[in-house]
Amino acid sequence: MADTTQQANESSPVEEEPTETDQREEWEIQRDEFKAEADALFRSKSYSAATSSYESALQFDPTNHILLSNKSAAHLANGEKSKALHDARKCVEHAPKDWAKGHTRLAAAMAALGRYSEAIKVYSSVLNDMDANNEVARRGLEDCRAKERQITERKKEEALRVQTELDRQRSEAGNENKDKSKPNNDATKEEKNSKSEPPNEEDDLLDDFFSEVEQATEKPKPETETGTSDELDESKKRIKIQLGDLGTSASQIDRLLQTNYEWKNLNPFYVLDMPHTVDDESIISARYRALSLLVHPDKNTNDAIRAKAAFEQVKKAMEQMGDENKRRHVSQLVEQGHKQGKRDWDEELAKLTTAISDKEKEEGLAAAQSKATMKIFASIEAKRRDVERRKRKFEQRERAQEDEEKDREKKEHDHDKKWRETGRVEKRVGNWRDFQKKKG
Repeated sequence: MADTTQQANESSPVEEEPTETDQREEWEIQRDEFKAEADALFRSKSYSAATSSYESALQFDPTNHILLSNKSAAHLANGEKSKALHDARKCVEHAPKDWAKGHTRLAAAMAALGRYSEAIKVYSSVLNDMDANNEVARRGLEDCRAKERQITERKKEEALRVQTELDRQRSEAGNENKDKSKPNNDATKEEKNSKSEPPNEEDDLLDDFFSEVEQATEKPKPETETGTSDELDESKKRIKIQLGDLGTSASQIDRLLQTNYEWKNLNPFYVLDMPHTVDDESIISARYRALSLLVHPDKNTNDAIRAKAAFEQVKKAMEQMGDENKRRHVSQLVEQGHKQGKRDWDEELAKLTTAISDKEKEEGLAAAQSKATMKIFASIEAKRRDVERRKRKFEQRERAQEDEEKDREKKEHDHDKKWRETGRVEKRVGNWRDFQKKKG
């Protein structure tokens, strides 16, 4: 909803035209009478009726920028933001280039639709190129900048909240690892109670992906959440030096293009087939080059189409990994998935009635962590797509309203043109003149 102060500035008073009754033609008199009626309705806050009267006036003068400006203000005051934007654009199109009022109408409609960046540009243009002392543009510019700051602050607060939650979970995991060696018969019960919320229902978009995760994915290599400094250094050295552990081109292409790969490859660490604990850019770059060479279409001419698709997945993953902030955020998401996977696996172990080997436990934990991590990435992507889908629907609805308005105006213009060409205007004006004489 547009800022109330800004709407007040842009919706009152309506623009008046000077009238010279003695010199006006008959159609101008009718136009001005409709305008006067519309102005009065606007001041009485009968905005819908006002727009109708402005439309009647525009039938006699379709490009009158003052009528278009006032009609835009009436639409905006009535909450019809898209229509206000449409009329404001037509006003600017037909008004003198330095007529600031039309541009402030346009900026107000943009701001009402939440297009603050666009509105700021228009208001700034008014102040810089047309009228440096324009109070409406100055206040509108301040309002839009304040709205943008509020949006930025909300985003920062949300990011801080997410980071705080991740830090809390990391701290809890550290405490769990410290107490790992102490026997505690109630540990399983406590972990069950620590689950703060029941899982949300999965979006239909992800049903196939989630139900197929355990069957279609290759068994991931076990990854440990903690380790000594020497172990991590050895892992990095292995990735950097022994790049041959990636296997064959065919196996990597199959891995990168397996069923539902677009969802599974949301995790760039998974795509590059490396632990999420690695944060060394030289190692990541070396891994990327090695994997790129394996799946590059030029190296796989017998399977070039699939190789190209796999290569694009690797490039996309590296774009994320090349940004330090994105890389650390992704690493935190993987860490969160591993913790959730461990809780899920501990619950499964508690339900088992027969003993299993240490190797089976290790593989089960790795599979649970992989599944939980993929769910986190897929859920985030599903939300992003939903936001994009709603945004597109809103834009389509807005464009449809504007197209409908244009189509209606074109029909009215064609009808008016035909009406004038057939001589009915003269007849109607004559009838109106006779009526005025009788009235007098």
